[in-house]
Formats: sequence, structure tokens, C-alpha cells
Amino acid sequence: MVDYYSNFIEVASLKHDTTSRNVIKHLKDNIARYGIIDTLISDNGSQYTSAEFKPYVASYGIEHVTSSPFYAQSNGLAEKSVQTVKNLLKKCRESGDDVYLALLDLRNTPRDEQIGSPMQRLMGRRPKTLLPISDGLRKPTTIQPEVFHRS
Repeated sequence: MVDYYSNFIEVASLKHDTTSRNVIKHLKDNIARYGIIDTLISDNGSQYTSAEFKPYVASYGIEHVTSSPFYAQSNGLAEKSVQTVKNLLKKCRESGDDVYLALLDLRNTPRDEQIGSPMQRLMGRRPKTLLPISDGLRKPTTIQPEVFHRS
């Protein structure tokens, strides 16, 4: 999953179980952590078009928009995020690096000085990582939405 405002990526292992029930379980985990989402954009996979999934999103008041089945680019941010995570997992597997630290670094890498990292946009602060950083830079700050939208 990727948040369109912050570009914060969440990763869940579906262990080859892409059923509606499993996808709903992971969505509920994220909703419990971050709150109910306004709009869910997905492809037209059977797990998103099932009789089980439709009432779930309706019961949470989530607008569900599906992308064109033959035009994956219409869901470009999600597609790019999937490729980014796949490359990260592959590099970690090859190098033996910790995938969780790699995800932390990915989420904490600033796009630029003004809008900061996905972590900063989502949580309003920089997290502690293994890279040294001054305590002053870890203090909570707010990035105004108009700054983000200008970028």
C-alpha cells in the first residue's frame, strides 16, 4: 500500500494468499494504525471485486476506485511503489541486509528540503535510525500541505 499524500509505503507479506479475506485483514491492520482511508485505489483483481470486499469498504465508508484493467499506468504510484519494494527486497536478499532497516531508510529518505521524507509527511517527525542525526532534526515539525502541493 502507498499513501498518495505522503508517499509512505506499507508492505505486507500475503504469502501467496491474495484472497479478499487476507487483503481485508491487512487493510484493517493499517486502518487501526493510521485511521480510515478516504479513497482506496486498486486494480480490478478478484480480491477487490469480490462479494466479501465490497461490503467491507462500504461498512468503513471508504470510496473504492478501480483502475482500468488494461491500463496499469492509471495506478502509477502504486505500480512504482511495488517495483521499488521488489527491488529493495531483492537487494536485501542478495546482500544479506536487514529488510526492515532498508524499509526504514526508504521511508525516511527526503525527497527534497521542503517536503521532507514520507515519514516526515505522515508522522511529522524524523525517526531514529542507525544513521547519526542531531536531536534537533528529530523534533516534530509540520510540513504545510500547500508546500507539498507546490512540489
